[in-house]
Amino acid sequence: MCKPRGVLIILVVMNRPVDGKGAQVEVLLFHPDKDARPDIQAEYDLASLGEVESVDGPYDAPPRWIVRYKGKVSAKKGNWINPKVLKE
Repeated sequence: MCKPRGVLIILVVMNRPVDGKGAQVEVLLFHPDKDARPDIQAEYDLASLGEVESVDGPYDAPPRWIVRYKGKVSAKKGNWINPKVLKE
């Protein structure tokens, strides 16, 4: 069983209008393990914030990702995205 090695912390949330149909939200994420390269969509509950459109990254060290959502999210800077509950 693969367990997440940390938490994801939201660093930036930007709501941007897209063709007048809701918003595109970019959430910049930080994984505290500088050597981590997890599949964040498989390991973390990104869908708890909304419908995920795409995930880009990791970038830099420590790793960061940009997650784009199809609508607005209620997340704020400093919030955590929890690991998915994995069954044994």
